[in-house]
Amino acid sequence: MALLEDSANLKRLLLCSIISFSLTMAAECLGQDTQGKSQTPPGPAGASGQSSSAASQAAGSLYADYTIGPGDILGITIGDMPDMSGKYRVTDKGYVVLPMLPTPVKAEGLTALGLSKSIGEALRAAELLREPVVNVYVEEVRSRTVLVLGAVQKPSAYPLDKPHVTVLEALSMAGGLLPQAGNTVTVVRKKAHQQADLSNVGAGQKTPSEDRTLTIDLAKATAGKDRTLNVEVHPGDMLTVSTAPAVYVVGAVNKPGGFALLDPAAGVTVLQALAMAEGLTRIAAGDRTVIVRQGPDGQPRQEIPFNVAKLMDGKIGDTQLEPNDILFIPESGTKKSLGRFAAVAVSGAQGAAFYGLGYRVAGIR
Repeated sequence: MALLEDSANLKRLLLCSIISFSLTMAAECLGQDTQGKSQTPPGPAGASGQSSSAASQAAGSLYADYTIGPGDILGITIGDMPDMSGKYRVTDKGYVVLPMLPTPVKAEGLTALGLSKSIGEALRAAELLREPVVNVYVEEVRSRTVLVLGAVQKPSAYPLDKPHVTVLEALSMAGGLLPQAGNTVTVVRKKAHQQADLSNVGAGQKTPSEDRTLTIDLAKATAGKDRTLNVEVHPGDMLTVSTAPAVYVVGAVNKPGGFALLDPAAGVTVLQALAMAEGLTRIAAGDRTVIVRQGPDGQPRQEIPFNVAKLMDGKIGDTQLEPNDILFIPESGTKKSLGRFAAVAVSGAQGAAFYGLGYRVAGIR
């Protein structure tokens, strides 16, 4: 009986030993696997260590060569010091103020990589970290912008987020030109940023110290006929695209509106203007048409009667319209004086210009 009890105890002891050994081996394997997974795979390294996130890597590569300036918004991550990581605005004097550092760090004039090195050195000097892992990326560019105005799709200020941006690239950032865009773009540059490329373009241009404005022929620049016209823009530049002169057709026509004259020298006739407005309505009083023309040098506007009905019957010849002329066709049955017709015509043209009503390019269907 005692022998049987000893044999049972021996079996239990052996079973416990096997279970204990198995659990120990499993724990060791699990620990090795966990340790391996916890290691961060090597990625693109910053100045003082590896990148902390995919977002910072993407932003860093986008602005890798960008020179930081006052007002820029930076994302800064510091390994082992998460409380210091976050978004920082570069001060007007060009510094970044980080908590726990005794003095601000100079940021203006540095790239993101250069600033990450400077912050790492400041952390070591302050004896906060021995081997700081610092990553800097530019989140918003506010110091280097160009203002694009005039006849463009999206007039606004745009960041110069790469080293060299030309006039045509700046216009592209603004969504390109509107249909009523003219043939010139004016570049106004601050004296501090003027260079010889402005003074040497175009006949009669003055030196930068005397004149800060350059007018560029868009047709020649876009056609590549003169590559010197596509000058590089600089921070603080203001680009203004001119609006092409137009003629307006309002009143009893099918599609009233304004029509940009891309070639003012070629002009447009009354018949051509009516064709662009898709003809008269059935209630048009063509025999009482009025051409409203701006007077020269601030003189009162001219009100020129014209018989469109006879023109369309071939009884009189066509006539040339001038830039900014308003062709007004009243409705039949309307009894108003010539001056009152002119006032209605001007009001209709102003509405077309302000609201973009039917604003199209002359000669293009």
